[in-house]
Amino acid sequence: MFAALLVLLLQSTTVRGTLEVPPGGTPPPTARVVLLPLQYARQFNADAQIRIDNYWESFKGAGLARRNKELFIQYMPIIYESVLETVVAEMRRDSKVNFASLVKTAPQGHFEFTNVPPGEYKLVATAAIRGEDFVWTETIQVESTGLVVQMKTRVP
Repeated sequence: MFAALLVLLLQSTTVRGTLEVPPGGTPPPTARVVLLPLQYARQFNADAQIRIDNYWESFKGAGLARRNKELFIQYMPIIYESVLETVVAEMRRDSKVNFASLVKTAPQGHFEFTNVPPGEYKLVATAAIRGEDFVWTETIQVESTGLVVQMKTRVP
C-alpha cells in the first residue's frame, strides 16, 4: 500500500495555466478554476448537453430560434455555471476526492494545481469580464511531466 502511494506521489505533476481573454479584453481580476477528474468530467459533459438540449427546445418552442438565435448563446455561460455548481457539490460530498486541491482561484487568469495524479481531466474556469460571464473548458491529459495550458475554449 505504501509503495503504491509513493509511486502515485512520484508520478503526480503540476498543471499551470492561463485564461485567454477575448480580443481587446483584459484578464479577469479573479476567476475560479475547477479540475474535474474523469468521472466528474463525464458527468459535467452529460449534464451540460442535457441542459443545453432542454433549453434549446424551450427556446425553439417560444419562437426565439427563428427570430433571435444569437440570444441563445448568451445563456450558455449560465448553463455551464449551473452544471459546474451541481458537479462541484457532488465532488464536495465524495470522500475519495480531495476537493480543496481541485478548486483554485486564478488571479489575473493564472492558476496552478500541484500533485495532480496522471489521468484525464477537464478544466472548467468561470469569470466575469466587463460585466459579462465567461466559461472556459479544456480537456487535458496529465502525464508524468508538468503541463502548461492556455485555456482558449470559452463561452461566449
